[in-house]
Amino acid sequence: MEGYLFKRASNAFKTWNRRWFSIQNSQLVYQKRLKDTLTVVVEDLRLCSVKPCEDIERRFCFEVVSPTKSCMLQAESEKLRQAWIQAVQASIASAYREISENYYIE
Repeated sequence: MEGYLFKRASNAFKTWNRRWFSIQNSQLVYQKRLKDTLTVVVEDLRLCSVKPCEDIERRFCFEVVSPTKSCMLQAESEKLRQAWIQAVQASIASAYREISENYYIE
């Protein structure tokens, strides 16, 4: 899954910035522009949860929560928000399956 999302900054101003997000190798990453270097938002999605956020000033928001931080994101529609939530959940499940498959091989 990849596409544009708005990310709320963790600074005092809580500004929202549009970034190109993707899920790669059980990580949530983004770029300011398509050719820029990747910034890792979440190192390991297996340690995360994802949930929709309704009680916020913007529509179509969801939050990815890791043990060390949380990341508030906004999709451009309800359909895209659901797609992103499902993609993150699928990536979490997939990462767990890979571990269990590798564990049983030995």
